[in-house]
Amino acid sequence: MENEAVAGARLPVGALLRRPAVLVRHEIMAGLREAGFHDVLPAHLGVFQYPGPEGQRPGMLAQRTHASKQAMNHLLHQLEDGGYIWREAHPDDRRTRVVRLTERGRAAAAIIDQATARVDREWCEALGADVYAGLSHALQRLQQVLERHGSAS
Repeated sequence: MENEAVAGARLPVGALLRRPAVLVRHEIMAGLREAGFHDVLPAHLGVFQYPGPEGQRPGMLAQRTHASKQAMNHLLHQLEDGGYIWREAHPDDRRTRVVRLTERGRAAAAIIDQATARVDREWCEALGADVYAGLSHALQRLQQVLERHGSAS
């Protein structure tokens, strides 16, 4: 707010997106902790991000999160050790592995979904349904543009 008052100009959209993204991550982590998932780290959230890791190749997860394959494999090993995922051979290519959620992984994913749904409801109530629908529509269009240009996952 102070920046807007001082500059008298609109903040850049990237700056406006940052705080909501941080808040969503905080709410997700709080929900996971409250549900007893104390070993899930903020870095692991990239693996769980929509649409989730189920059936994905580790390389695709790395690409989606803009991480190196080595970094993604490190995260996957941690989640595997925690009992959240397991890897199996791809049905079409036995040399390739895909990620599968365990029951514990599905439970953690459900907590993540609940936290994001709660934030959605709160923001919709705060902004009003029409404004929130417009915001959602604009962000979905932006996502499509970014996907076409290969600059977002």
